[in-house]
Amino acid sequence: MRKVSIVVAAAAALLCFAAVALAQTNTYTVSGKIASGGSKKKPKPVGVDFGYTVGTEEGTLASPVKTYKIHLDGVKGDANFVAKKCPASKLNAMTTPDPSSCPSASKVGSGSVEALVGTAGQPVTDQTIKCHLDLTIYAGTKNSLTLFLKGRTPTCITNVDQAIDAKLTTDSKGGNLTFTVPDALLHQVGLDISVTKVTSKIKKLGKGTKGLFVSTGCKGKRNVEVTFTSESGQTAKQSASAGKC
Repeated sequence: MRKVSIVVAAAAALLCFAAVALAQTNTYTVSGKIASGGSKKKPKPVGVDFGYTVGTEEGTLASPVKTYKIHLDGVKGDANFVAKKCPASKLNAMTTPDPSSCPSASKVGSGSVEALVGTAGQPVTDQTIKCHLDLTIYAGTKNSLTLFLKGRTPTCITNVDQAIDAKLTTDSKGGNLTFTVPDALLHQVGLDISVTKVTSKIKKLGKGTKGLFVSTGCKGKRNVEVTFTSESGQTAKQSASAGKC
């Protein structure tokens, strides 16, 4: 009887934890900065700064985010403006991806990624494992940027060398940067990797009316909007002003 009671109690605890994990919702903030000016008739080369944070209201480890879509109001991206390229596929084909093989002129930006490693839905404490990754951005193909992430122990749970292909597209309102995170950056040694903070800065590269990113103008304030799709299937949008148009 005692054994049955223990089993029942354990099962109830697991069901309770599962219910909490399912009820948990990621929370996000977004930031950005883009110079004003420019129009469709006379685009203006600009640099692009953007970042975001991920967490939960419960103070638990957020569900890893699988896909990001970053929208920039009144901005158009053209990776083909940069003559030298470093495709993500080239780096990931190496036994150990090495960005030193990339042409120096293909580097267009940098940043950092902070993450926590554990089990999604569990409380975040001072003992939760942290992971710091350096971000380097390259012109990848004529339609994409390469996001290269590098981490080393002891500031990360394992050594990381991973390139991500980030597609550049344009719609009626501006430009989009879309990418999917590979499984190796979502899970390691049976644990979840949950990004908590990202900062990035893409350099102003251009001449005349052409550039890697150009401002084509917009009305009022320019927004940066990020669509986050977590591994658990939750999709959320968050935006912030990136300055005047």
